[in-house]
Amino acid sequence: MNRLQAAVCDLFRPRGAAEMFIVQGKSREPAGIVKVTKASREEALRTANDFQSQGLPFVTIIGDGRVYTFEEFASTVTRDGGLTADVSALVSTSNEQPTER
Repeated sequence: MNRLQAAVCDLFRPRGAAEMFIVQGKSREPAGIVKVTKASREEALRTANDFQSQGLPFVTIIGDGRVYTFEEFASTVTRDGGLTADVSALVSTSNEQPTER
């Protein structure tokens, strides 16, 4: 996430609102969805890793106004727990539509 994107996110975040992440794990069965909220990026990453270790094949993390795969989210976290410099380059937005003619 670049500085401009971070500033825009801060503008729309309510005052005093904490960062929050929703970790979802989905099994191959229709009723097998597990959702957990976590307060930090590290906790969300740890929970997503646990979900995959438990055999849940589809794990996503919702945060920063995006939906990440486990692998994409893991690449946004630095070793010291901070955010990498350019998160925006890792994922494409869901609003992008292919152009067909």
